[in-house]
Amino acid sequence: MAIWPFNRNEVTMDMIAQDPTCDPYYDPPGWKPPRWRVTLSFFWESIAKPPGERRYVNKLDRGLLVYLMLSYFIKALDQRNISNAYVSGMKQALHLDGNEYNYFTTLFNCGYLVGSIPSQLSLSFARPSIMIPSCEILWTVMVMLQSRSTSAKYIYICRFFQGFAESICYPTMMMIIGSWYKPEEIAKRVIIWDMTGNIASMFSGYLQAAIYTNLNGVSGFAGWQWLFIIDGVISLPIGLFGYFAIPELVEYSIRRMTEVGRKGTKKMTVKRFFQIFTGWRFWAFITPYAAYITGAGTYMNLWLQAVGYDVQMTNILPTIGNAISLVSGYIFAILSDITRWRWQLSILTLLPYVFGNLVLAIWDVPFGWKFAANLVPNIGSSFFSLFMAWESEVFQDDTELRGYLPAIGNAIWYCQYAWFPVVAFPAQDAPHYKWGYWAAFGLTIINIVSIYAMYLAIMWDVRRRGLVMNKYGLYVEREDLVDYSSSSLDDIKRPEVLEQVYETGSIDAERDSDLIETKKE
Repeated sequence: MAIWPFNRNEVTMDMIAQDPTCDPYYDPPGWKPPRWRVTLSFFWESIAKPPGERRYVNKLDRGLLVYLMLSYFIKALDQRNISNAYVSGMKQALHLDGNEYNYFTTLFNCGYLVGSIPSQLSLSFARPSIMIPSCEILWTVMVMLQSRSTSAKYIYICRFFQGFAESICYPTMMMIIGSWYKPEEIAKRVIIWDMTGNIASMFSGYLQAAIYTNLNGVSGFAGWQWLFIIDGVISLPIGLFGYFAIPELVEYSIRRMTEVGRKGTKKMTVKRFFQIFTGWRFWAFITPYAAYITGAGTYMNLWLQAVGYDVQMTNILPTIGNAISLVSGYIFAILSDITRWRWQLSILTLLPYVFGNLVLAIWDVPFGWKFAANLVPNIGSSFFSLFMAWESEVFQDDTELRGYLPAIGNAIWYCQYAWFPVVAFPAQDAPHYKWGYWAAFGLTIINIVSIYAMYLAIMWDVRRRGLVMNKYGLYVEREDLVDYSSSSLDDIKRPEVLEQVYETGSIDAERDSDLIETKKE
């Protein structure tokens, strides 16, 4: 059981009651951060937190966040590497003269679609710290097997099972992040986690260029084959690390999340599972989620190849967009956590896609405009991160819902993406797609409108339920207003708070009853 990030060195609640200063997360009363910490907290908020809470968040970052970043890094690396391998010799070696490249994506999406719901249901009887790393190891095997491919059919099989193994990762990791971090912490962590995808895409371009130059033909393997081998070598230790990296919940975690208003896990029943599909939350969430089709920038390497760039430059130039994503993503993260403009900034990140898709849909524009249209959309690549940070807050009263919504959203999105690229962006038409960018432009407009509609639905629900705003700016039931100021859990001993099914170890309600008190009106 993964406990290393939060080992309290055998400090018991009785010891803390007698001497609060022995608590590893003890915060001195009335502590105020010095001015230099306040200044630096603009970039990383935990710097200005009280010593105990800062120690807790730093441990959380070093353990959980680092693992999630590494795991997402290697998966994003492979997503880019299949494209890099295609333009770096795999197309010629396997005689891929038709739509095989699109089918690689389609089969991966089909596997992801098949595994999305079962992977979330599996969490009803298995801990995330077991399921996620196990799926990651299966994923690693499928990646390495692609290096031995002799035909497109071989890759089809590997890509299907690779998608199946990956289906658990994004929804569960997003749910975990949303369950451990406070509102002022979450957007930066989500975006930093998501930014590892852009780092992986940059790394993939340089990696493939280096492999093509230095390893092509070594030990009888072509450069594109070495790319899959190295992917596997990198990802295997990450998968093994996952068994130890996802921490257990401790008393301090319960206290933090209960004060924010987050609810714990509840038993998933058949009735409750199907209620998810009929509630307004599902439909409000799923429309903008499914409408997110980027289009512009996705096929930049195919365009570069078509206009005559060599293999190295075809792999390297798109990394400019990844660098743009890194900078803009962190700026949006800071703004999101400071202003809490979650849905507003989500819409703002979609505007670069409006520009890019419109320019590429028109097509008959100067070379510089096309180059910009492929790069500018990267400014908005943090859309999903901001949108999911918003989702984790507005639906914080239902942990399972926060896991199932992205899982179902991914299933629908991948079902749509299984056919959309083949029809809208057929490989034989590259780089000029007759109507693909127009379709992506229209979907982006739908996305913007649906996000605003979701906001209106949320505010309608707030008024309908009579919710009140807590000190974090989040809407909660009046009885869920809690504070650290005294020492009783008596009013919040609800099963959904204390029965943290997966990673808790044993939690004694009586022992922990001096952690939180309901705020007196």
